[in-house]
Amino acid sequence: MKALLFPEPWVVKLIELDIPKPEPNQILAEMISVGICGSDVGIFEGDHWIIAHEPGGHGHETGAITVEVGKNLEGKINVGDHLARMGQGYAEYSTHVNVVGHGKDELTGGVPIVRNDLTMDEISFADAVGCAINCYERAELDKIEGEKKAIVIGLGPIGLILTKILLNNNIEVAASEPYHHKRDIAKKWGAKVFNPDEFSRATHGNYSVADEIKKNFGEAHAVFEMVGHNDTLLDAINIIKSGYRVIVFGAQKMQYIPYVNCRKKGVELVYPEAMVNSKADKDYWDDALDMIASKKLDLESLITKRITLEEAVDAFRYYDREKWIKIIVEPQKK
Repeated sequence: MKALLFPEPWVVKLIELDIPKPEPNQILAEMISVGICGSDVGIFEGDHWIIAHEPGGHGHETGAITVEVGKNLEGKINVGDHLARMGQGYAEYSTHVNVVGHGKDELTGGVPIVRNDLTMDEISFADAVGCAINCYERAELDKIEGEKKAIVIGLGPIGLILTKILLNNNIEVAASEPYHHKRDIAKKWGAKVFNPDEFSRATHGNYSVADEIKKNFGEAHAVFEMVGHNDTLLDAINIIKSGYRVIVFGAQKMQYIPYVNCRKKGVELVYPEAMVNSKADKDYWDDALDMIASKKLDLESLITKRITLEEAVDAFRYYDREKWIKIIVEPQKK
């Protein structure tokens, strides 16, 4: 079979190796739809804390089909089942299960989740949807009475899904995003959108997009920092209401936190894990899959294009954040 290998930063190779044989506590899955996650791009570029040098890479946004079942899992999972929670998906086949931070079966370790009511594309969005649900719940907006406002800074796939979840819960949303095609989707859904690139030193002096949001939308009960840059974190702290929460989901290794600003406003900074709510001691696999099944998220509009494993080599080398939202790799596609 073919698989991608990420041996070192800025290197990705298309290799051939034997199709793995499932052990008694494993299943063999055929990879059908695999979303390229920002964390995978970070792993490729070498600036992410996760290191993935095995065939198939990190590749956790997977929709897969069972093709062989180990003897200890017979009756639990059947050939033909649609599977969530598979990992190392940048390969034609995999026996790896994504269980980082999640519960395990006492007998067999991590097992996939069977969801035959969902398509492969839908299942591949489970990780992103779970992360968005986690961000939403950690903001604890349900504790606020009356009108609720939220601001999303950064409309990558998780930021867009989070925006849709907020809107579905009757929360007024503003979003800041430099790329128009992402703003257009959020605007179509009902969010008020702002372009941070419009506010340059030459045209606006020190008047920033944060000032514009505060003027035309107001401060919010929750601000979600989904970018991973220090300047957007500072903007988030600037536009949160006093005493409320900034949800920091964008990944960066070090941050500068303005102590005086946070102290005077009583800001709470919350750092959600990915699919796990450590405060509530729960993961979001089933919640995410159920939300996808509700058909309320418009996930299809986030798919920019579909590519083969061969094409994925250049997709990683020349990843275009400006034009792409979600790229689906189809390992079986020739």
